[in-house]
Amino acid sequence: MDLRGRGRHFSLVIAAALLVLLAALATLQYRWIGQVSALERQRMEASLRTAAVRFADDFDRELARVLGYFHGNPLAPPDEELAGMARQLDRWLAEAPFPQLVRDVHHVSRDDSGVWSLRRLRRGSGFEPRPWPADLEPLRRRLKEDTIWRGSGLPIDPDLAGLVIPFPRGTSEEGFLIVRVDREAIEKQLLPALVHRHFGGLDSDVAVLDEADPPRLIYSSNPDLPGEAFRSGDVRQPLFTLRPFQELRGLRRFIHRRGPRGATGFLSFRHAPPPGAGIAAHSPARHWWLVARHRDGSLEEAVARIRVHNLLVSAGILALLVATIGLLMAATQRQQRLARQQIEFVAGVTHELNTPIAAIRSAGQNLADGVVEEPGQVRRYGALIEREGRRLTAMVGEVLELAGIQSGRRNDRALPVAMGELVDGALADCREILDAAGVRAEVDVPAGLPPVLADPEALRRAVRNLVENAVKYGGSNKWVGIRARAEARQVVIAVEDRGPGIAREDLPRLFEPFFRGRNAAEGSVPGSGLGLGIVRYVVEAHGGRVMVGSGPGGQGAAFTLILPAAPEPEGAAAPAEAAG
Repeated sequence: MDLRGRGRHFSLVIAAALLVLLAALATLQYRWIGQVSALERQRMEASLRTAAVRFADDFDRELARVLGYFHGNPLAPPDEELAGMARQLDRWLAEAPFPQLVRDVHHVSRDDSGVWSLRRLRRGSGFEPRPWPADLEPLRRRLKEDTIWRGSGLPIDPDLAGLVIPFPRGTSEEGFLIVRVDREAIEKQLLPALVHRHFGGLDSDVAVLDEADPPRLIYSSNPDLPGEAFRSGDVRQPLFTLRPFQELRGLRRFIHRRGPRGATGFLSFRHAPPPGAGIAAHSPARHWWLVARHRDGSLEEAVARIRVHNLLVSAGILALLVATIGLLMAATQRQQRLARQQIEFVAGVTHELNTPIAAIRSAGQNLADGVVEEPGQVRRYGALIEREGRRLTAMVGEVLELAGIQSGRRNDRALPVAMGELVDGALADCREILDAAGVRAEVDVPAGLPPVLADPEALRRAVRNLVENAVKYGGSNKWVGIRARAEARQVVIAVEDRGPGIAREDLPRLFEPFFRGRNAAEGSVPGSGLGLGIVRYVVEAHGGRVMVGSGPGGQGAAFTLILPAAPEPEGAAAPAEAAG
């Protein structure tokens, strides 16, 4: 295997190894993103659950605060205990963080005849009798049916949205203290404050639902969402579940005081559920529920969106790596190809330069040694030297032309150029080659073609290169055709021959510098491979394009130059219209 094959094989091995590593990296990245997504879901759920538990603790702590203010003193006489409720109400209004939370305080008692009476606590005057209002009729009905709560362990009545406390204790009178909370204060003051405190840094929507039938929406942090959106939240936490908060520790000494019918004082820590236990057997049959859900709909949807985002970013990075590897491999292949082309160019130019130099040196040596003395021979030797020198000059000119193309230092002079003059000048430059090869040039350039704005010398060289190629590769037919025509503000110049044509495999690289096709290599046709590269650069520099195809009748090759026509000068059409 030669060095070129080894280098190509080594590049392919490196590319394959990099692709395998990228595939392994993509697999690991996919698994890692899955693990990270699962951990992220656990973290988000833990954050929501922690916030919900703290929210419920603070909410229930406010109820415990109410219970702490209005529990009374069972060691005091009943009349003094009832009278002390007025002072507790004043204290509550002065000290509580949310004084509007307590809507009203009522005392319900039953006399010996079994009739339940209602009294309302007023500031400064104590308890005053009042008729049963409509919103307390459910309580009165339950009292008649003897289904009111008695010492079940948690003094909360969800229908009343408040506390039901056996009161007073230690007497023969059976009664209750009803401390109702204000739902408007809960909805507009307490719940927004707790949501801001515990869920302010979380991307979530929060609602409080009443577990009635049907469930009722009490509060929502997002008014645009209906209550049905919170039926299945990410986290649910019950409210109105009193627990032994620190604020209630001082009430332990009243636990075992019993009423006349065996009712517990008002709160039994022995049966209270532990913190975080959720709904306990001693909880009321219905609750308010705190429901939290991610703003994307659910934690699963949020995590799925994050995972897709991470996968897209990772896929983009891997695609960028693959593209970078591809570009590096392409650049390496191109650099190797350019290096081979430059080596071939040096070899070809060296061979081409050696032929005229050898001829010039041989003729000069014969003249210097006096071998040639007759005037006719001297003239022939002089013509040989002049011809080979011209050939050498043309070759050096092509090299310099290519150097100017690649360096970008060329400055084209744009002048109006007539097609007839351009073709005639190119044929004059090639006359000696045409005559020496015995090639007949057929020219079809109609008069009146629009001129093109071009560098006359550069465009003439381009046409001359095409004519010279047609002479070199035209075969034994000895014919070259040059045709020009105008098409839609464009001028088209075609140079054709009737030779063997161009191999299909050579077409993609035909205009690359230093490239020589198979016909040139097999036929040992002299040349450096620079002519067509210079042609393409010149045509594209003039805003045109070059195309290659088959010659007349499907034989040979046809190179077509398409150049934009020069714009008509202003007022040029006016005389013609006037003449008409």
